Amino acid sequence: MGGEVMLYAFGSNACGQLGIGHKNDTSTPQPCHVLDGWQWAASIDTIKGGGSHTLVLLESGELFASGLLSDERTGLKSSENSVAKFHKVPSTALGGSQVKLCAALWEASIVVTTNDEIHTFGLGPKGELGAGQGVHGVAHKLDRFWPPEEHIVDLASGPSHAIVVLSDGDVYGWGNGRKGQLGQPAEIVWKPRKIVGLNFQVVRAVCGQEFSYLVSKDDEGYHVVLGSDKWRLISDAPAPILGWENLSASWGSIFVTDYSGELHAWGRNDHGQLGPGHYPGPLEYVAAGSEHALALTSYDNVVAWGWGEHGNCGRNLDAQGDVKGRSNGIKLDTFGKFSKPMGLAAGCATSFVWTQLADGEAPPELPFEDATAFT
Repeated sequence: MGGEVMLYAFGSNACGQLGIGHKNDTSTPQPCHVLDGWQWAASIDTIKGGGSHTLVLLESGELFASGLLSDERTGLKSSENSVAKFHKVPSTALGGSQVKLCAALWEASIVVTTNDEIHTFGLGPKGELGAGQGVHGVAHKLDRFWPPEEHIVDLASGPSHAIVVLSDGDVYGWGNGRKGQLGQPAEIVWKPRKIVGLNFQVVRAVCGQEFSYLVSKDDEGYHVVLGSDKWRLISDAPAPILGWENLSASWGSIFVTDYSGELHAWGRNDHGQLGPGHYPGPLEYVAAGSEHALALTSYDNVVAWGWGEHGNCGRNLDAQGDVKGRSNGIKLDTFGKFSKPMGLAAGCATSFVWTQLADGEAPPELPFEDATAFT
C-alpha cells in the first residue's frame, strides 16, 4: 500500500490547532491543510495535541505544527498570533537534525532529534522546559543528562510534566511533580531528574494531568502508576498486563490495549471516558485525549467516546455534551475513494485520523455513520 496520505481533524479549534484552514470548532472530520495542499509528502508517525497547538511528526523525521504561535511553543516564529494550516518547523530550530519523538504540553513542546538532542519550546512556569529554575520562555536545548552509551527510546508528557525513557530502562522527568508523578520528593522539578525506586526496566510511558504510567516489556507485565490516586488510578490498577500492545492516557484515565484487541481502562469516568466496554470489533489502537478517546477496530471502523462538547467525539452527544455508555462511529469523507485508516491521535478536545489510499481495495460497508451511535 503506497497511496496518498490524508489527515482529518475535528474538535476544538479556536486557535487553528486542527490545521483545517479556519478557526471554528467542528464535529465533522475535515481534511487538514499543509500550507497550500491536503496531501502529506510522507506517512505520519505520530501526532501530539497541546493546549492550543498540534505537532505532526512524519516518518521522514520532518515536524509540522499548527495553532497558537505567539509564545513560540511549537518552534515556529511568525508575526501571526496563530495559524490554521500546518507549517513545517525549520530544521534550524532543531539544531539541523531530524525528529524522532515529540510531545505537546499545555503551553510548551518537547522534541527529541535523531541524534538524541532535546529541544524545548514555549512557556515553562512549572519547569516544563527542563532548563532550570526561573527559566520560563521560548527555546532551549537541554544539556545531556544521561550516559553517553544510552539513547532515548520514549518521550511522554502531561499538561505540565514530561518523562523520557532510556535504552537501559532508566527514567528521567521534569516539570510539575507536586503529586509525585516525577517520583520523590514531590515538587516542581526544574531540570531533568532520575526517577528512583523502580524495580523493573521501563520501556514505555504515558502521562496524565497528575500521574505518570510506566511499563516494562510486554512479556514481563510490570507496571506502576506514579502520582495522585485521584480517580483511583493507583488503587484500581489491574494485575500485571501481559501482552500489551498500545498505551494511552487522558488527563485522568489510563488505557491499555492487548494483542487480543481487549481494552483495559481505569480512572476517571464521569463523562464516559473509559468507554462502553463493547465495540464493533476487536480494538487495534486507542488514542486518548484530555477527556475523550478514539479507537480503531480491526474492521477499519473509527469510534469515539467521552467528553465531546467541542465536537471531538462527533455529532451525537447527550445533554451534557458527552458520549457516555456507548461510542460514536466516525465517518470520513474520502471523496469517493477508499482510504484505509492508518492511525489516530487525540489532544485537548481535538481528534485526528490519518488514512492512506488503498490500491485496488473496495470500500468496506460501515455498520454506522457519524451521527449514529453504536450501542
